Amino acid sequence: MSAIEGFSPTTTPPDSLIAIHKLYRKLLGPALAHDTGILDFNKVPDYAHTARLVLIRELDRCLLPDTLACFEGSQHREVDDPEIHGVKVYEHQDLPGESMSSFFHSPPDCPLDFPAVDPNVHKPLPLNQFLNRKLRWMTLGGQYDWTKKEYPKGAQPDFPADIYKLIHGLFPETRPEAAIVNVYSPGDTLSVHRDVSETSDAGLVSISLGCDGLFIAGLEDQSTGQLKHVVIRLRSGDAVLMSGPSRFAWHSVPQIVANTCPPWLSDWPADTFPLAEEANTSNPFDAWRGWMAKKRINLNIRQMRD
Repeated sequence: MSAIEGFSPTTTPPDSLIAIHKLYRKLLGPALAHDTGILDFNKVPDYAHTARLVLIRELDRCLLPDTLACFEGSQHREVDDPEIHGVKVYEHQDLPGESMSSFFHSPPDCPLDFPAVDPNVHKPLPLNQFLNRKLRWMTLGGQYDWTKKEYPKGAQPDFPADIYKLIHGLFPETRPEAAIVNVYSPGDTLSVHRDVSETSDAGLVSISLGCDGLFIAGLEDQSTGQLKHVVIRLRSGDAVLMSGPSRFAWHSVPQIVANTCPPWLSDWPADTFPLAEEANTSNPFDAWRGWMAKKRINLNIRQMRD
């Protein structure tokens, strides 16, 4: 029996960690920038003589550019597929009926709508509203049932091969089988929870792109009940591996820090088509230029079963 099977996804998180989450949700401006309780990997030299960081292993940095390519794959993934069309992109909406090769296929002011599952209850969702505010998450591979808090029995959709290659290459101890792609805007949060619906103890992998986000992880001492926690400022390109005891840690995202997306990424998806001028063709994504400047994308990958 895996250790994770001793945990329940319905357990209430500790009040002390909820209080920490609320504290950092409200911390802004200079107070946020100078908070010494936040672990910031841009300040690694400051921790050289402390126990805050311990080097476990080093990764080959030449592999890391593949992260953006995988991100583009998840956002521009071919959606003109009958199997994918059968998956709801939002609780009350389906994919548009017309063929499109990207969520950014049409400009924001186009009349394209995501039709309501039940037109008697909900209205169609305009593309602009969907991509700018309503799109909060997508699932890749195993399709998690949020109501029952479990993975359905039987065969699950294949995990995207390009993202599998990247994650398994960097973190071979985890076999990528399911992922949640969270789409955050400044003002959004993720409440305190732990990911324990899987039946495998393999580590969770999280990759951040876009704006900075504060990440809190906390673990209770099994003998004393004392809570130990860490607050990390995750920047674009940072990766988190939660393995060993931390695999079962409570965690949350109390804040997305506005205006922190790296300049080289801010114009995405417009810069997906960089040779438009040379080829004397129009850039199909130019109307969405700057979309990424107001977003934080997080790929959270896990192994469902041993």
